[in-house]
Amino acid sequence: MEIIDLQMEKNKKAFVATTFDGENVILSPEAIVKFKICVGQVDDAIWDTACFESDCYYALNKSMNWLTASYRSESELKKYLKERKYNNKVAEFVINKLKEYKFLSDENLAKNFVEYGQNKMGIFKLRQKMLLKGISKDIIDDALKDVGEQDDICYEFAIKKLKNMERTKENMAKVNRYLLSKGFDYETIKRTFNKLNVSEEEL
Repeated sequence: MEIIDLQMEKNKKAFVATTFDGENVILSPEAIVKFKICVGQVDDAIWDTACFESDCYYALNKSMNWLTASYRSESELKKYLKERKYNNKVAEFVINKLKEYKFLSDENLAKNFVEYGQNKMGIFKLRQKMLLKGISKDIIDDALKDVGEQDDICYEFAIKKLKNMERTKENMAKVNRYLLSKGFDYETIKRTFNKLNVSEEEL
C-alpha cells in the first residue's frame, strides 16, 4: 500500500491518509503511532491492521455515545454499525467489548424494559415492543416471568378512558378496544369490566 498524503484533521482526533488510488482513509492517532504510518510504502498486512484497529476505535466510541443516549439491544447496535458501513469483524469486536464493559446486555435491557413498562402497558405490548428491538424470545420470557396480574393498572386505564364518557355500549366497546391496544389480555380486561359492573353484552 502506498500513501501519498497524510493530514491531521482540525479536531486533532484523526488522520486522513490518502492512498495512491485516491482513497481517503481515516486512521486514529494511536494507529499512526503504533504502526509508524507515514507517507510512502506501507506493508499491506500492517496497513490492514492499522485500518481495522482504527475502525474499531471509532466504531466503539460512536457506539458508546449512541448507547448512552438510550437503552439499545444487541440487534439494534448491529443495525447501527451496519448502516455506518462497518464490517462484521469490526461489529463483532465492538459488541464483545461493550458486553465486557457492561454497556450492552439484552438481559438487563429486557429487565429494565419490564420494570418501567409493566405499569404503562399490558404484557402483550411489552412482549411486542421487546421483540421489535430484536431481543430473543427466551430473554423476553425470562424477564416477564415474575410479572403478576395487571388488574389494577388495567382498571386505572379503563377509568381514565371512561372519564367524561357516557357508559353506552358504543363507548364501552371503545374502552375494550383501547385496553386491547395497550396490550392487556382478554381475562384481565374481563375482570376489569366485571369490576366496573359491565357485562359482555354491553361490549
